[in-house]
Amino acid sequence: MKLQSIKKKWNWLYNKKGKLIETAVLKEIYDYDYILNQVPKVYEEITNGLLSKPNYPAETILRCHNDFFWDKKIFIDDIIEMMNTTKTLEELKEELKSYLI
Repeated sequence: MKLQSIKKKWNWLYNKKGKLIETAVLKEIYDYDYILNQVPKVYEEITNGLLSKPNYPAETILRCHNDFFWDKKIFIDDIIEMMNTTKTLEELKEELKSYLI
């Protein structure tokens, strides 16, 4: 983004004389600092510890999260299927052992 478009987007941070309003800028920095501290915690949690930097594109974070989520869902579905198709606890244990190898 070019500096002029940034200035236009954030024009409310400037007074009528074109100077930055210090208190408005400091409030934005305060909010930004809070986000910079919180976002990495969320990213790290939903990506199973792989990503934590706040400047990753949303698509990257969501793709990573979905990869873990779907893998877990498949795993759970497989275990449920094993539970439904085995007749004894011993058979289930053997199925689980072979699944995990």
